[in-house]
Amino acid sequence: MDANKLQAEYWASPAGLKWLEHEHALDTAMAGMLDMMLDAADIRSAARIIDIGCGTGASTLEAARRVPDGMALGVDISEPLLARAARRAKEAGIQNASFLLADAQSYDFSRQPFDLLVSRLGMSFFSDTVAAFRNLSNALTDRGKMVFVCWASVAKNPWFSVPASAAEERMGTLPSRNSAAPGPTAFQDCDRITELIAQAGLYKIEARPVDIVLTPPDGVVGAARAASKVGPAVRIVKAHNGTEADELAIENAVRVAFENFNEGGLVRVPAVVNLFACSR
Repeated sequence: MDANKLQAEYWASPAGLKWLEHEHALDTAMAGMLDMMLDAADIRSAARIIDIGCGTGASTLEAARRVPDGMALGVDISEPLLARAARRAKEAGIQNASFLLADAQSYDFSRQPFDLLVSRLGMSFFSDTVAAFRNLSNALTDRGKMVFVCWASVAKNPWFSVPASAAEERMGTLPSRNSAAPGPTAFQDCDRITELIAQAGLYKIEARPVDIVLTPPDGVVGAARAASKVGPAVRIVKAHNGTEADELAIENAVRVAFENFNEGGLVRVPAVVNLFACSR
């Protein structure tokens, strides 16, 4: 896993493991995004699916449910998240889902080709995107297809921009980052990513922004908690050595701002993601 050692370390760190703590809130918030991606993939019931960056397994398990005569393999670089994913599959009684600890940029998948590659927010973290796409294309059958979704820019997503603004107001700003650096919004530029996919030798490339709605549970309080604990606010607080009091103040500010998305107790946060598709 040397190529993405920093990512492996991050997803085993307290910051990465926040996905375990807030699993239910995050999976619920992103349920519409996941359904949209899998619907776009037009999955056959006997398909063999590989799910990249599967985290705690929500995307792999839903993919497995859609292929009763096939199978789904979830791949991630984080052992703690994969352990949770395996437990979820067992608890749900889903027998056609399995999980693999691997760096998808370099792991040899060619011995078990898949019909379809999917990824909910897991493709934008590779140190070498072209190398990753080239390697993952080898995981596909000759007519295999990739369909994956990634965040658009922070500015287009209140889920990120509201907590970031609250954290900056409380703690101060950080030096600007390269928007193309590995991370949640590294695939915000559809044209740039289309070019990288083409460089990897893939065809029939499609890329477009999609407006969706995030639906976090537990009202404004739950939404604010989840959004402020995972994302840019966390990085800002850590960089400024923030305290629990700072975290609470930021969460409260997010809660106030998220009242704009409160519809009778149900929080619906507008969001934009980029949907990509390509073929081997």
